[in-house]
Amino acid sequence: MTRLLALSDALARKDAETAIHSRKVADLAERVGQRLGMFGQQLRALRWAALLHDVGKIDVRDEVLHKPGALTDDEYEEMKAHAAGGAEMVRRVPFFGKVSSLVRWSHERWDGGGYPDGLCGDDIPLGARVIFACDAYDAMVSDRPYRRAMSLHAAVVELRAGAGTQFDPNVVDALVAEVFGPAQADVRIA
Repeated sequence: MTRLLALSDALARKDAETAIHSRKVADLAERVGQRLGMFGQQLRALRWAALLHDVGKIDVRDEVLHKPGALTDDEYEEMKAHAAGGAEMVRRVPFFGKVSSLVRWSHERWDGGGYPDGLCGDDIPLGARVIFACDAYDAMVSDRPYRRAMSLHAAVVELRAGAGTQFDPNVVDALVAEVFGPAQADVRIA
């Protein structure tokens, strides 16, 4: 566990915004995971993986990480490599094999268009699907160097639009229920 904390601290030193984002994703992912019936070791692995899902960005050049405009194809490939690189960092910590897998697959899309392995549907572990949706949501509602934050409603519209392609529809439902509360969980925002 000490090694995982050291990785998290290293990310915070490299990029404080990414570290804050990772903590917010971890908090939200844990709550969404509970809604989906995750508990015990599965939920702990989800939390650790969400905290560390971007740790591979330690190896991404600062000019790519903080670029205010669109990335070139080569820069995008460098950015995408952070998922596999982060998983390799986590894999070296004894007893964290599941955490490593979730970090590796936290950017896989429901339709198979994600990275690094192009997994799709239920081949993507549930925890990785939760991290992917929570990561996207937090990115949408946060300011980025290349765009302003979306409203909460606009982000939910975006999540709903991506359900079944980018995101697991069940995870989107649980995430929306967590964001809006149980009374509005079935509301479709148009």
